[in-house]
Amino acid sequence: MTTPALGTALTAYRNALDCFGNEQRTDEQQVMTVLNARDVLHTVLEQSLAPKPHLLKEIHTLDRQFKDQAAAMAEQFNFGSYRHSFPKQPEHWWWFLDETVKPPDSNPDDWVFKGLTTLTWAISIGLLINISGRFLLGGAGVAGLSAIALSNLLTLLKARSDLTDAGSEGAQVFFDRFKVSKPWRLRTKFGTTALLTGALFAFWLALPSLSRQYNQRGQSAWQKGKLGSAEQAYNLAISLNPDNVDAHYNLGTLYEDIQELDKAETQYLIAIRGNLPEAYNNLVRLYLQSPENNLNKSLALLNQGLRLAEEQKSFPETQFSLYKNLGWALLQQEEYPFAASALDVAISIYEQLSASEQEYVANPGSAYCLVAQVRETTGQEDALPAWQRCCQLGDRSVPEENAWLTIARDRFDAEGLNYEKVCQTNALPL
Repeated sequence: MTTPALGTALTAYRNALDCFGNEQRTDEQQVMTVLNARDVLHTVLEQSLAPKPHLLKEIHTLDRQFKDQAAAMAEQFNFGSYRHSFPKQPEHWWWFLDETVKPPDSNPDDWVFKGLTTLTWAISIGLLINISGRFLLGGAGVAGLSAIALSNLLTLLKARSDLTDAGSEGAQVFFDRFKVSKPWRLRTKFGTTALLTGALFAFWLALPSLSRQYNQRGQSAWQKGKLGSAEQAYNLAISLNPDNVDAHYNLGTLYEDIQELDKAETQYLIAIRGNLPEAYNNLVRLYLQSPENNLNKSLALLNQGLRLAEEQKSFPETQFSLYKNLGWALLQQEEYPFAASALDVAISIYEQLSASEQEYVANPGSAYCLVAQVRETTGQEDALPAWQRCCQLGDRSVPEENAWLTIARDRFDAEGLNYEKVCQTNALPL
């Protein structure tokens, strides 16, 4: 027999569904009324004897009607929020209708935007790791740390919005307030992620420019004698752009100044891969001073450096140094006529420069010191004027020139001449 309670519950359920379906505008309260009516019916069914078949059929029909209204209810009622506050068992299927509803404004290509969002996230994380790693590897200063902090902050804020429950709820409130449709919510998330990726990519593309700026800072610090700051700036420039051959060359020069010759050689070897004639010149100078001097290697590097200098129309001071070192190498190889010819070219380049241009030539006295040695070795009698120019332009802070200037002093002493006085007078014709 049917109990009065079951009939009452069934009638309440039917009326609630009819009211919901007949109203042109529905609200959260109406949905709650239907859900409560179904809860009561479920409780009564559990406590009652088996209902008659016609009642079961009516309940089944009403449940189908209920399911047909699921989409409309999901628009007005946050099932998930209520399930969180009042936990429901899976058999209470009417509390899980939202999970069976396909959004009315869904779009078949939503998966494309989900995939693109995931892809752009992966690219963003990769760029962030790359950028941060370059700054940290080079010893980031205040500016570098600020750049890293800003990049990480933007990424973390975006990650919080997309990947955390709190951020998702905040985004949901924003979308609901401005009535953004669900397909456009996916597009908006993809768009903001793409903007973040674009910003990080633009920053990554700017790294070579930043590298050049740090290289310039290093040069400025080196000129002021701040070698520690210069080294840090050069290392950061190289970390930001390993292909910055100027930074490698400048760092090699710094290491050579402080006599860390192995490190200098490493930097020059990298720089010559960028076809920098100055690097060829400095590397050869290291080899010519080394006890393991390989003259054939030095000559090969010099010929390559001279070819590049001619192709690139390098500055005269670079060509002077290359020809001077070529003469030095040929002198050590005892190719005296060829050595004299190369040194004459170097001296000609130097003497054709104006006084202001000659200031940019490094160690001009060395060419004259070498010419003097070639003339002495070949028995020429005009070596003394070359020794005079050697002492006038020589620099005792340069190891090889210091040794050559000592030879010049011995030559003047042998001739009964005062070294200091001779070096201060006008040079004799070469």
